[in-house]
Amino acid sequence: MTNQTNIRFIDSTITIEKNTIRWENHLIKTASISQIWMGSCTNKPFPVHFVLILLLIALSGTIPGNIIGILMALVLYPIAWFYWNRKQENSKGINFEISSGKIYSFVCNNEEFTRQAYDLISDLISKNSAASKFQINFLGDGKIIDNSETEKELSSDSQMVNVMASRLNEPIIRELQNLFTHYTQNNEINKEILSLIEKTIQSLNANDKIEVAKSFSSFITMGLIKDCNELGLNALINEIKANIY
Repeated sequence: MTNQTNIRFIDSTITIEKNTIRWENHLIKTASISQIWMGSCTNKPFPVHFVLILLLIALSGTIPGNIIGILMALVLYPIAWFYWNRKQENSKGINFEISSGKIYSFVCNNEEFTRQAYDLISDLISKNSAASKFQINFLGDGKIIDNSETEKELSSDSQMVNVMASRLNEPIIRELQNLFTHYTQNNEINKEILSLIEKTIQSLNANDKIEVAKSFSSFITMGLIKDCNELGLNALINEIKANIY
């Protein structure tokens, strides 16, 4: 694992949904993850070149105060670096390595939670579970929120509402289809009117009240209401009035 960039996140919240992992301003596809493991962050080599540069500056200096300051930095910097590196080694997190070689590490103070999160993420990635939606919060002792069932329930409820709305709108849709047939039988077919009727039917089926109101407003401005009266499309006329007036 040499020449890799390791980016470490503490107290982050990641969302796993539709084969993607999102957090803060980042998003990666699970397919791009080459490996995942639980453990310490990747060790970085001691920056020998930086120390040598400081040493050369100290040896080439002429002002005693500057030389002493640089020599003190040469002593203190390795101590601070080793302390920081030991702290990194002791912190266990979940590490993702993507195909580019970049490593993202997520750290939580609770090692038991980290293991639970690791098992969950590994399972989701291995099963390629696009229908699942989880939020994993690494703040404090950690928290896992399963939004999968909520998404399914919302989707199911939405479908049920659309089915019920479609049944209620059946008489109106039927009259819109009659109006559509009427315009196709004219010698000069107005494509704009036919497109408007088709769009209105789609909006009614989707129970999109805003788009339905816009379409019915166009019915009046384009003069379709007159033909609706002549054809006796009473259900459609009443619905237009209910949405406009």
